[in-house]
Amino acid sequence: MTLFFTCIIFVGSGLTLFALLLMLYEKKRLHDYRGDLKEGKDALIKVIEDAEELISEMNRFSDYAVTQIEEKNNILLDSIAEADLKIQILDSMVMEEETSCREPLLTPVYDEASIDRILEEDKPVKDENKPDYANKGKVLTFDLKRREIIKLAKAGKDSTEIARLLNCGKGEIELIARMGR
Repeated sequence: MTLFFTCIIFVGSGLTLFALLLMLYEKKRLHDYRGDLKEGKDALIKVIEDAEELISEMNRFSDYAVTQIEEKNNILLDSIAEADLKIQILDSMVMEEETSCREPLLTPVYDEASIDRILEEDKPVKDENKPDYANKGKVLTFDLKRREIIKLAKAGKDSTEIARLLNCGKGEIELIARMGR
């Protein structure tokens, strides 16, 4: 009978030892997800920082591109104004030659003041009463857009009106307005 009890004790001890080994194996196999979450969070923060840097670089480039386009546009408008002026001078010379075929043209058709006035009329006038976004042709940098959205939201305009004014999405307007509060 002692042998029977001894065998039962050994079997019980073996089962306990086996259960302990299974628990250790399961604990080793389980993965700590907190470390993965921290690594994921760090990676996400890095991606956000890179995206913000990319956005700022894109804003600087778009400012440069808009400035270059505006300069080229002004040069083109000046050239067109000069060409129109020369055409008008030539037309007036032809008209005078037709009226007086043999009389040479001694006086210029336009004096310097009238030429300057014509050139000034063709230049685009910047309206001081318009906000900055209206003068830029609705091409806004992110910082300027953010400031304009917050200013218009504080002025009492709803997100649909602001989206229409700034040519942006309504969700973007609402997000920036909430962030500005």
